[in-house]
Amino acid sequence: MNRSTRLLVALGATILLALGLVSPVATATAAPTPTATSTDRDLVEIPAKAAFERAVSPSECGSTLLDSYVDGLIADWTPEQLRFAAAHLNVLTSVPTYDALFFGTTGDPDYALESHEHQLQNTFRDLRRFWDIESADIQLMAMHGDVLLDADRIAATLTAMVATRQIAPLTPAQIQREAETVATFMQAQGDFYDDPFWTLNAFAFSGEDETDPFLKALPDKLVFGDGILEAYDAIGLGDVGPRVIMAHEFAHHVQFELGVFDTGPSDPSAATRRTELMADAMASYYGTHKKGLALNKKRVTDALLSFYTVGDCSFASPGHHGTPLQRERAAAWGAELAAAAQPKSYVLPAATFIDLFEAALPGIIAGN
Repeated sequence: MNRSTRLLVALGATILLALGLVSPVATATAAPTPTATSTDRDLVEIPAKAAFERAVSPSECGSTLLDSYVDGLIADWTPEQLRFAAAHLNVLTSVPTYDALFFGTTGDPDYALESHEHQLQNTFRDLRRFWDIESADIQLMAMHGDVLLDADRIAATLTAMVATRQIAPLTPAQIQREAETVATFMQAQGDFYDDPFWTLNAFAFSGEDETDPFLKALPDKLVFGDGILEAYDAIGLGDVGPRVIMAHEFAHHVQFELGVFDTGPSDPSAATRRTELMADAMASYYGTHKKGLALNKKRVTDALLSFYTVGDCSFASPGHHGTPLQRERAAAWGAELAAAAQPKSYVLPAATFIDLFEAALPGIIAGN
């Protein structure tokens, strides 16, 4: 994206106010207040929120193919859509994710995989054979933007988000008003509900360590948004991107099963960096291994480096994934470990892989 286009995008949440195209109330918060978040941790990271902020105020990190794609999505919005998105960002980006998390189930057509269905199903099956953990209980499903057309589904999702403290408390009347506002707007905007931006995500979830009874009862899940799949097609990585990201997210389930999240640094940013770099390494190991995808190392690394925050520079953020160079080194380490397998078909036990990664992590971080 050139400078003039980026500046036009930046108008979305800042300069438009000065031009009178956004009301002060709408710019400050969503109506009524669903953009406010709780002090608790988020169950699921929503990359689109950070992507919107990067488009408005470019990050000190270098742009990537996926960043440029997101910038292009936002640049195509009308002023009215941009104004509405700025005012209701948390609802628009969170509801598709949390709807699938709270209410999605395998076999329900509302959450059926559509794009890349066979590719993802086959990779999911192979990953369950590749890693030696209990994985029969993991449900694979999709999230779709059409939930934003349905006021009842939006209200149910916001109600559950309030109950699980994912957003600040809202009254039932506030929830219903916001749900109707979003659904009414989306119904009048053609296919805007289906913009990849709202489902630009893929995530793994396990409720095993949750204390909330509702969350603890949720099944283990792998959820893919239509948007992330469309994005990889658009940037030329549709052949490998979905499979590699599936491997990254499945790696988190390996971590859930082996208690990795219960150990490690007490600092939240360092803890997240550790588990994300480990997931990158595990995805690269599977992606390049003869018994895995047997893909080219560069294609695997390109897919990983384009994913999520793409190696952000927000070192103090609890969601810090590691810098681009750290993520690249983690992926290279995993690929080299796969190349060193003797015999070539030998797959390390997951616990052994994690022990080896833990020993290598300081060097991956420092670049030694």
